[in-house]
Amino acid sequence: MNTNTSISIGNIALIDKVNAKYKFFDFIFEDLIGKTKHLKESAKLFVSNRLGKCVSVTRISKLYPQETFEYLGFKDSPKERTLSRDLERIGRFNPFIIDKYQQLMNNNKLISNQQFVDWSSSYFEGNQAELGKLGYSRDGKPGKKQITFGISTGINGIPTALTIQKGNVCDKKHFKSTLKIVGKVLEAGSLLVFDCGANTKKNKQDIRDLKHHYLTLKQKQQGPYKKYLERYRQSLKEIFYAGNIKYKCIKVKEGEEFKYIYFSKKAYKEQRRKKNKKFRKELIKNEKILRKVKKGKIIAKHLSNEGEIILRGELESKKIENPYITGLEGFFILDSSLNLSPYEIMKLYKDRDRAEKLIRDMKEGTELRPIRHWSNLAIIGYLTIVFLTNCIIQLTHFLSKNSVVKNLKLLRKYLENLTVTVIYDRSLFKFKVLSNVSPEIRSILGDFVDRYEDKSLKLRW
Repeated sequence: MNTNTSISIGNIALIDKVNAKYKFFDFIFEDLIGKTKHLKESAKLFVSNRLGKCVSVTRISKLYPQETFEYLGFKDSPKERTLSRDLERIGRFNPFIIDKYQQLMNNNKLISNQQFVDWSSSYFEGNQAELGKLGYSRDGKPGKKQITFGISTGINGIPTALTIQKGNVCDKKHFKSTLKIVGKVLEAGSLLVFDCGANTKKNKQDIRDLKHHYLTLKQKQQGPYKKYLERYRQSLKEIFYAGNIKYKCIKVKEGEEFKYIYFSKKAYKEQRRKKNKKFRKELIKNEKILRKVKKGKIIAKHLSNEGEIILRGELESKKIENPYITGLEGFFILDSSLNLSPYEIMKLYKDRDRAEKLIRDMKEGTELRPIRHWSNLAIIGYLTIVFLTNCIIQLTHFLSKNSVVKNLKLLRKYLENLTVTVIYDRSLFKFKVLSNVSPEIRSILGDFVDRYEDKSLKLRW
């Protein structure tokens, strides 16, 4: 006899709502069945897991009850081996899956002509992954191998593209593959907004060759900034307010490119404050060494082929100025092929936080890191699932205009609280009870949640 059980239904309901509206899994996975019988169902299960407990693939079949698999379309509980193979199949079909996803969004007119592009990385536990390389770690794990990925999302919040590269590929090189994927579905004249890491003449020219526009930040270096700051000081400034912050700006045309040179007094004060704090910490840190130098003590010893190297140090008394202050505080320069007002350009660039939010949701909301897979296909499949999970979340927000829960971590808690209790009668009859339908859940799922309530019985308590 089956045992009465309660299962979290919120993540499944969210998946079903998006699939009912857009035929999400049906469209993307309809041509990928091949020899496997449950690739579409496995993809739903992987996404559901990212919205739920976020356990490893090896634990999914042991942790979730049979009723969860039934709701996702399985007849029997999938085996660990089957799920591992399906994850690798998703990795193998990654280019096709992303292409089908883009087709689906294009068919529903959800591809925005303003795209925000960004790149990040996630690190591995272990050293077996071939794709894992040592590189600049955005997660503060410089000793661990990592993989880099790029995303693009529209101003409407709908993600557009995912690219995956080895962990030592920098943004300016990764940009090429990202542009190739994004460029497939953009209309001519679209705008790509990205950070200074990918700001090179070649990348900007590639965008113009595709008949698109760009907006990017110029890297803050004293040499390149010097001539523009001189021009700024000699020119008449345009003054405007954005978010109660006062900005001054001049616009300079160089060939086909426009440079927008901004200054904010608030940013100036904040940057100076942080650099002065860093300088003071450095002075306090070196006080111990200073005392040793004054006493003529040995500071450090090093071994060499010719003997021991002894460092004692010498004090040069003079006024020390903060070396971290460069004179660029409060300034920033935006490069663009668009000729707009300084206010419009800055507003467009500040909207780039949509890409940053998507990456943050992938890493923290759906717990991308650390990656514990080691085969190339499994890694790519895992990143693909995390990306599709966030696509479904954004589509849910797009459908639920009155959604009051935007934070993904908080959203997952509400989804987990929505439960269905399956009660088995001794006569092999069963019925279901839906519970914890909060106002927040209503704002996300609407009346769609009612379909999980058992209407076959008029329950009376």
